[in-house]
Amino acid sequence: MSLNIPTRMKEKLEQDSNVHSFTITSVNNLRPWLDANTTVFFPEYTDHSFTHLNEVLATAESIITDESWSTITPEDVSAMIVSVLLHDCAMHLTEDGFYSLIKDEYKPIDSRYVDAEPKWSVMWSDYIAEAKRFNSDKLKTIFNDSQPIEDIPESKIDLSTRHKLLIGEFVRRHHARIAHEIVFNGVPGVTGKTIKLAEEPRPRFLDLCGFIAKSHNMSLRRAVDALDTKKKREHLNCHVPFLMSVLRISDYIQVQATRAPYQLLNVTSLISPISRGEWKKHDAILEINHADEDPEALFIDAEPQDALIFEDLRWLFSDIQRELDGVWAVLGEVYGRFDKMANLGINIRRLRSSLDDINEYTKKKRPDFIPKVLKFRTADSEMMELLIAPLYGNKPEIGIRELVQNAVDACLERDDIVSKNNISFENHEDYDVCVSVIEHENYGEVIVEDYGIGMTLDTIENYFLNIGASFRNSDRWKKTHETDGSSDIHRTGRFGIGLLAAYLLGDELNVETRNIKSPKNEGLKFRCSRGSKSVTIANISCHIGTKISIKVSKKIVNYLIKDTRKWDWYCLENPKLRRVLITENEGRQLLSQQIKVPQCNNNLKNSSWYEIATENFKSIIWSQKRFSSLNNERKPILICNGIFINEVKDSYYYRYRRNDYLCLPWQRDALLIPSTPTIAVFDNNGELPLNIQRTDLTSDKLDFLKPLAQDISLQVVKRFFENFHDADFRSFTKITNKIINLKYLGWSISSWLYRSNLSYLIFSKRGIMLLDKKHLTQAKPDSVQFIVYSDKLLSDQKKISKFFTDFSYVHTDISSKSDRLMWVRNFFELRDGNKKKNSYGEILYEFLKGSRLFIRKKHYKEVCGPAALPVTFKKGLEIIWENSDWYIVENKIKDNLPPFENIEDLVAQLDKDELAGVIYHYFDWDIQIDNEVKDEEEFSLAEALLELNDGNAYFKI
Repeated sequence: MSLNIPTRMKEKLEQDSNVHSFTITSVNNLRPWLDANTTVFFPEYTDHSFTHLNEVLATAESIITDESWSTITPEDVSAMIVSVLLHDCAMHLTEDGFYSLIKDEYKPIDSRYVDAEPKWSVMWSDYIAEAKRFNSDKLKTIFNDSQPIEDIPESKIDLSTRHKLLIGEFVRRHHARIAHEIVFNGVPGVTGKTIKLAEEPRPRFLDLCGFIAKSHNMSLRRAVDALDTKKKREHLNCHVPFLMSVLRISDYIQVQATRAPYQLLNVTSLISPISRGEWKKHDAILEINHADEDPEALFIDAEPQDALIFEDLRWLFSDIQRELDGVWAVLGEVYGRFDKMANLGINIRRLRSSLDDINEYTKKKRPDFIPKVLKFRTADSEMMELLIAPLYGNKPEIGIRELVQNAVDACLERDDIVSKNNISFENHEDYDVCVSVIEHENYGEVIVEDYGIGMTLDTIENYFLNIGASFRNSDRWKKTHETDGSSDIHRTGRFGIGLLAAYLLGDELNVETRNIKSPKNEGLKFRCSRGSKSVTIANISCHIGTKISIKVSKKIVNYLIKDTRKWDWYCLENPKLRRVLITENEGRQLLSQQIKVPQCNNNLKNSSWYEIATENFKSIIWSQKRFSSLNNERKPILICNGIFINEVKDSYYYRYRRNDYLCLPWQRDALLIPSTPTIAVFDNNGELPLNIQRTDLTSDKLDFLKPLAQDISLQVVKRFFENFHDADFRSFTKITNKIINLKYLGWSISSWLYRSNLSYLIFSKRGIMLLDKKHLTQAKPDSVQFIVYSDKLLSDQKKISKFFTDFSYVHTDISSKSDRLMWVRNFFELRDGNKKKNSYGEILYEFLKGSRLFIRKKHYKEVCGPAALPVTFKKGLEIIWENSDWYIVENKIKDNLPPFENIEDLVAQLDKDELAGVIYHYFDWDIQIDNEVKDEEEFSLAEALLELNDGNAYFKI
């Protein structure tokens, strides 16, 4: 193919034989190289062959005004043709030419228009260093992936497609400089061999042609300013600013479909999003012509295939208009005051297009997409990538939770708006939300579909895609779903970052949605990809609600199949949620909901759930019901608005940690405290201080902790009494057996010293009370006895009443020496291994007058010898009685202890029952102690029992 020189240009060129010869020879010299159109580094770009060059020249001639031709010279035409020939020729650079360039086999040029530039080897080195720092967006733009950059090989034979695309980006950046240097050195080739242009008709003419070619990639004003002031208007018989202006406008507006055959686009798989976009932009141009009503305007009729191309073309047309404005300004400044040259100009001043008015375009063209590109709004798309793992870890189930939260909220919003606006809505399914995990042969799929309120275009743009912006915090949402400043629904979503978590499942979300007020055929469909900056939307017919489908890896789908409880987040019955698992082997399975708690405002009568009223929350319900965790342990849990938050730590282990945000205010020195309950919070206004991961709380400023602790204490004691009937109290044997066999009482033992239900009770002829300081100080027993647990002892009520007055059972193992030593230290010395008062010591020590230990002689040395007990404690001990087998060891603290009757009978009974011993503690309740500082926020079972038992510590047997 050859270069077709337009008629007027040809006629002007033939007026000077030397200039004509130079021009034709230059074209012929470059034709074999350009005609091959082997753009090895741009395999997917639009056409830059002679076809393109002919179109640029034809456009150039057409936009030059008739009045200009009288001033135009043969040199003008020659410079125009050569600069058109050169302006994009670098895209035809071969592998050999590129390697010769970066090996500095290409000599530096001496141009009068530009300063010396860095060597190509330096430019390449700097570029590679920069490329290795490309962010994921840049990498995807060039390669359509985010794999890091590697150095190119030494030999062209080893160049991969990826290497060529990398080189292509370098050449694209510097193609204007290459064009300028070709006029000096020729086209780079093998080992310094080049293809050169013709001999120039006058000195420096080639330099000028090359600079005009280079100018199309510069600011027009900057290029004009590079000319000598006295030579701006006319230089080497060329009107350089005019030629620069014509070249840049012609290169812009010859955009048309023939440059990017769509049939080829369908056949060729394009890698680079840049090249895909270029081809689609060119294909979208249907026609370019002059608008009849405005002779200085050019009208472009375009039909882009999607919103991205629509937006790109609008930007392109805007850029062309800016160029036109700049061209007219520069031509006016350079030539406007000179009559001879004032006629130099172009016949286009304005650009109009079918895309100018979006509403008009939509009405006339009826595109199958929404002509608007939505953007993810964070600091940048890489910030999204950085946020996902730190916030959620690599837990795909979190992605399901976030989507479920949004779906449930949408259903609550639907019900609210239906009831307030009397809107007709009918759901033909027996569920409101469906979560499906589907296994395919090589991948999986997660679908979360709801029949909720659905999204509008505004909701998608300003909230769904705006990371950190929650629609439910917007004024519009509050106006619709709030009354007197309080939300009418207990929403589960809060932070506006659910979309981030969805990317834990897969890199691409396919969304279909239709708002409850939208017609059936005005649903919206879009796809948003991880790391993408733009989203395009099309209309679709679909049901009211939202469906989000995510393709997941085989690894993730196997993870979700292995334990389906990991994505069982929902805990309410309404809105109704269905979970479906579809596997290749088992087919379709409906999964059960493991956790179910009552709805807000349910009637809790005759259930195991209780409700407390608080100022800041719609409702707080609690139960001592526990639920199976992933390791099959039954544990209490925290639920907020029907979504599982986390397991809750047991009360005993965390009651001393006041920085634990769900630490209920139990009495610190109580041996017996209520078990931590399962708590369900209905939080309409987002008052519960959840962390951003929704796995824990961030503050202990919870107004419900105090009333919750009080209610739990009372209900636990009530339930304890409700376990008994009158017949249970007719004998000691019956009552103790009943207590032993109680399965779950709703309280936690705060010391390992408690080993059975009997260990936290004191038995007496007066009744039963808790082994607690509050009860002891109210009942004031003379002494308390600790008996080593024995089934034989329990069965003989007469023996108990004969030897013991107020006693408790020590359920401990005394079969070994170490066990017997621990028994003495814990229950006689009342201290732990660190010589501090243990739990019993905290209760008994303040009023303790002294203690007595019945111990077998054969065990005495090993548990009371010098090496066994602390020296200070050992000094206070005295053996006050003995026989052949037993000692009574006394620890007198304050006063003489009362005499002991029937010692021989008691010792004989201990022998008979094969007991290791018994401990007596004696008290003086008249001892004056410092007033305790009572924490008004602390609650205990002992106080609840006193309240329910009219202030009496003992409840009757």
